[in-house]
Amino acid sequence: MKRFLPLLFAFLMLMQPAGAINVWEKLDQNQTYLFMYIRGDSFLKRGIPPWDPLNDSEIEYAVINLPYNETHYREFHYEGGRWVEDITYFVPKSHWTPKVPFNLSDWNLPEVIKQYQWGVENYLPNVTGKYWPKGYWNSTITRWEVELNATTFKVTLYGGHCGECEQYITFQCWRNGTNVTCQWGKPVFRFIAPPWAPKNTTTSTTREENTICGPVLIIVLALIPALERRKNK
Repeated sequence: MKRFLPLLFAFLMLMQPAGAINVWEKLDQNQTYLFMYIRGDSFLKRGIPPWDPLNDSEIEYAVINLPYNETHYREFHYEGGRWVEDITYFVPKSHWTPKVPFNLSDWNLPEVIKQYQWGVENYLPNVTGKYWPKGYWNSTITRWEVELNATTFKVTLYGGHCGECEQYITFQCWRNGTNVTCQWGKPVFRFIAPPWAPKNTTTSTTREENTICGPVLIIVLALIPALERRKNK
């Protein structure tokens, strides 16, 4: 048993966060950007929301898009423990590749994060609802996302896994020039139909009825001549 203790200790050390991933270090207040996305989870933090979603040890993936030319943009993405730079095509009408540039200083992100942190400390612990007892939203977060573009900053905190459903709460800010307004939303619970679920229940039921009625109709038609012969006799 003693031989396995060092291996167990090493495994537990690997399970611990190696250190916070600081997206702030990749941002320049005077730089022009197009889009930013961050994804993380709260497994090791046992459901606690990130205090600073731009600087957290549980960030799994991050992408920062900057202008390059009319057809391409410069992308920095973090995955697998390192930052990688690419020059990538714009995807027409894609939510993930907006073409409207913005200056980061117009957002005043440090102040935005302060408002988010106020909500984590004062709003989330008191949110209740049909599916959520008091204290749920500051102790049962499974994953979270951050999105930033020219007009919107949004943090989405997802609640516990619930099968074919999704539950989340958002902190969202809107920018008009240098005027930024922020607001915490109410929690949302919605069912998600699996890919294999029938898209039209009525059509499916109708098809079943047609399948059953078809053979019955054929049998009835086949019996009519026999009944007529018996009647003539």
